[in-house]
Amino acid sequence: METLTSKDKNLTLGLWKFHERVGHKDLMEITKEWAKDDNYELLYIRKVSKDQNGIGFAYKTDGSKKAYDKYFEETTDYLKRKFGNDLVGWDIGAQATLIKGFFTPRKGL
Repeated sequence: METLTSKDKNLTLGLWKFHERVGHKDLMEITKEWAKDDNYELLYIRKVSKDQNGIGFAYKTDGSKKAYDKYFEETTDYLKRKFGNDLVGWDIGAQATLIKGFFTPRKGL
């Protein structure tokens, strides 16, 4: 079985974490806004821990460190301005091995 890495599609995968004071309605507002951006290939909301909610995502870039840094810095800045200290963290990586889901492999893989 062939596996595809996020580098095959240049996906940044991650989770933005918020204090539970940031409710589902607030997170839906953000994800609906982000869903308009075709670079988001996946968006979901889930409970992260006992007192945290999160937005999970897969975001397409050109694969460069510059593009990753730009996405991270702009999005972090936006979320900090919007939610202040209620943005409690993140877990983001630019490399992952995708086994199933997200997209259909290119021919020849």
